[in-house]
Amino acid sequence: MDSRCPQCGATLPEGVPSWVRRLSVGHVMSRDPATLGPEDNLMRAIELMRRRGIRRIPIVLGDTLVGLLAEGDLKRAQPSTLSASEEEFLRVMESTTISRIMIGEPITVSEDTPLLEAARTLHTTKFGALPVLNGERLVGILTDSDLLGCLADLLEQGG
Repeated sequence: MDSRCPQCGATLPEGVPSWVRRLSVGHVMSRDPATLGPEDNLMRAIELMRRRGIRRIPIVLGDTLVGLLAEGDLKRAQPSTLSASEEEFLRVMESTTISRIMIGEPITVSEDTPLLEAARTLHTTKFGALPVLNGERLVGILTDSDLLGCLADLLEQGG
C-alpha cells in the first residue's frame, strides 16, 4: 500500500510509522529552559549562553514570556572588539538591558502543536527557536537542535 503525507501528499518511504506524523512539540521540546528577565544586562546573557551552550534565551517576567533573545541579536549589539577597548565593551554590555534588543512578542507554540507544523514554522520564518507556552506560562523551547536530534533518532530507528 502507498502511504502519503496527509499535508503535502508526497509518498512516504516504506517503514515510516503513522505515529511519526502524530508527534507534537511536547514530545521533542527542551523543558524548563534557562531564562532571564528584561532588565538583566547583556553581559549576563553572554555568560548564560556560554555556560549553558545555548543560542536563544526566553525572556520572562515571572512565568510570563515577554520576549526572546537570540545570539545573533546579541552579537549585533556588542561593540566591536577590534574598535572598542575592553573597558568600553564591558561598559556597554553591563549597562544595556536585554529589553533594548530582545524580540518582543515572539511566535510561540503549545505543547500540543503538531511537530510538523512547528517545524514548518521554523523553516519558513528562519527562526531558530519557538518558545512553548501552556496558556500564558513558559514551559519549554523548541529549537532547531531539538528538531535535528529528533530527526537523527527517527532515522536511527529506521522510521
